[in-house]
Amino acid sequence: MINNIIHFVFGFKEQTNEFLFCYYLSVYSAFLVNKPNKIFFYYHFEPFGKWWDQLATIPCIIFKKVNLPEFIGRKKIIKFAHKADCFRLKKLESEGGIYLDIDTISIRPFTHLLNYDTVIGKELCADGSGDRICNAIMLSKPNSKFLKLWLANYESHFNPKGWGESSLFLPYNLARKYPSLVKVESPDVFFLPGWNETEKIFCAKRKIPDNLITLHLWETTSMKYMKQINDWEWGKINNHTMYGKIMLHLINKYNLNF
Repeated sequence: MINNIIHFVFGFKEQTNEFLFCYYLSVYSAFLVNKPNKIFFYYHFEPFGKWWDQLATIPCIIFKKVNLPEFIGRKKIIKFAHKADCFRLKKLESEGGIYLDIDTISIRPFTHLLNYDTVIGKELCADGSGDRICNAIMLSKPNSKFLKLWLANYESHFNPKGWGESSLFLPYNLARKYPSLVKVESPDVFFLPGWNETEKIFCAKRKIPDNLITLHLWETTSMKYMKQINDWEWGKINNHTMYGKIMLHLINKYNLNF
């Protein structure tokens, strides 16, 4: 089985703003919903702020300061996002467990997925260019054949000035070629609404989708919403939204008092 441990990676560039409530809720919701044995939080530059301090109250969390990856094979890593991509993949391959981006929120447990070797999810491309994998949510046993294959091909596909050649499109193509090595979930399990429709998460009147397990919030395009959410009260005031409904679900299901 996949180990019920959760990995978060954050703070690979110097922190100038306080750690957001939404980031805290990403970790706390994963703890409540999945009841993991451990949560590892890896950082290089330490975050700060009251919600960062609040993370320390989660019983199973372990903070680890780590060095930044500098190279992928012989290719130098220039972008912070690529450093995080490389770190998460190697950590998951070596230790196994569940990787979650800091801009997620959990609603249902991963229990039924833990019997697979590796689990990833598809993202719909808004530009019509087809599907790709999103590496914001991944589950794997240690030393899985799929992750080893991914890492073996990573350097040859990696473009230091590019974007998702190694982290998004490569795993999608490998999953199509070797479908027996990996379970690929449809976009509605992790990645819908998509990056170009985040108003459907934070503004529109919407229910929680039936297949949703953990939702990726796409902070690159949703930061204008995320930075306005300062505590649990936002969910009560905005209970018509998907994010608000998930917050209220967590409050009610786990008898949280705020």
